[in-house]
Amino acid sequence: MKEPAVTGTIGAFLISAFEFLYGEGSVRYLAIALYVSLIAMDWVAGYRASKIDGSYASEYGINGAYRAAFLLFMPAIGHLIDNVIGTPGIAFGFLIAAFGLHIWKSMTANVIRAGWEKWVPEWAMNAVSDEIEHKLARAIKRRQEKEKYLDGEQK
Repeated sequence: MKEPAVTGTIGAFLISAFEFLYGEGSVRYLAIALYVSLIAMDWVAGYRASKIDGSYASEYGINGAYRAAFLLFMPAIGHLIDNVIGTPGIAFGFLIAAFGLHIWKSMTANVIRAGWEKWVPEWAMNAVSDEIEHKLARAIKRRQEKEKYLDGEQK
């Protein structure tokens, strides 16, 4: 009999926290679900791409966790701004769209780096070509730093 009370308490806390941070309503739930899905897909594709090109480093992944926390709090800040100035979700929507576009570009570039480009339409590849170049340059630099570190450690 205790389990439903615990589950109900946890659920009530999580829903209250969600509504405090992001607001209420099905559109907000769907917007955040899409936003979180993009972040998760960016992580999956980025992890796979870094394993393929040899640039994987746990330190970079840890920094990615901080980046994800930052990205998750930005829509909350938008919601709080809307509450302060009395707008109906304008700041929230703007931040979701702006950061969501950046995450989509990152995710798409990571998908291409991971070798899954056959699933990406050509217009999307063109739209993220700059992001791909930046990611490839960072991956090469990280791989070189990793090799330099490993070579120095073996001597």
